Amino acid sequence: MNTASDNDDRQRALHEATEWFVRLNNPLASDETRRAYQIWLVADVAHPEAMQAVSDLWGALDQPAAQLAASGWHRDTPAPVPTPPHRRPARHGARLAAASAVLALVAAIFVWRDPGIIDRAFADAATRPGERRDVRLADGSLAMLDGDTALNSDMAGGRRVVTLLRGRAWFDVVADSARPFTVHAGQVDVQVRGTAFEVDREAAAVTVEHGRVAVSGPQTADLQVDLTDWQRVAFQNGSLSTPTAIEPDQAFAWRRGLIIVDRAPLSQVVKELDKMAPGHVLIVDRQLERTTLSGTFRADDQESVLEALRATLGVRTLSLPGVATLIYR
Repeated sequence: MNTASDNDDRQRALHEATEWFVRLNNPLASDETRRAYQIWLVADVAHPEAMQAVSDLWGALDQPAAQLAASGWHRDTPAPVPTPPHRRPARHGARLAAASAVLALVAAIFVWRDPGIIDRAFADAATRPGERRDVRLADGSLAMLDGDTALNSDMAGGRRVVTLLRGRAWFDVVADSARPFTVHAGQVDVQVRGTAFEVDREAAAVTVEHGRVAVSGPQTADLQVDLTDWQRVAFQNGSLSTPTAIEPDQAFAWRRGLIIVDRAPLSQVVKELDKMAPGHVLIVDRQLERTTLSGTFRADDQESVLEALRATLGVRTLSLPGVATLIYR
């Protein structure tokens, strides 16, 4: 008889197999990713079965993940049970179709509650919501990633290029006059030779701690804005804004594990909340978006921010942990 623990283990294996299926179906999946998959596959006897189940349900046995799961790519890898070659009975086909629909729905909900999962799965370095960490790049430069951030880096030959796929990162760049350091982040491009600065992809903004950077838009490389210590610029309404001075005590607060807001609109506060934990934070009453909040909060304590909203703004919240939090009057 299956116990609750057995069911939990099976569900965990299926979730992990789904993530591996997505990663391995990426045409650019690296050898390192494939080796990591092999380690996962042999780590538990339930893993090959889970991988085969995911492959069957998605009806994609001819795709890379399914091929890898069944091919015996490594001689110590237990091969999943192959799909029987004969036609399945109609009743079995109907069950499979229903199961596929359920899995598709679950996958859609999974991506909705954590839209960064795909970017993070295919990134060279990434953090989950609520996580921050330092990453040493191949050229020796340091990148500090805020929650729900993903980036790729290319340091081959004379290149030093970072692509910020999502989120917010602070860089302390090793000086190299022969190799400029470039960050591509959606609507802004940044080029430096040695400095410390932050790039926020969602806000399309660049903030400099010290040194000098040149910022341009994706279609306006010849129209650069130069920034220096404690200045910020953002891409707004199709062009770069005029550089503005920032408050040193407030800038980069997230690096110290803090969120500092000063009369910030609720729409901006929600963006910070989304970085703190899995799941969406939604403003149900659109009129609330311009309501402002001030305060200093721990970046790992989403509930304290929500409590401040309830106490100071008189709003109500309804939370389904890990899925969504609604803010309304």
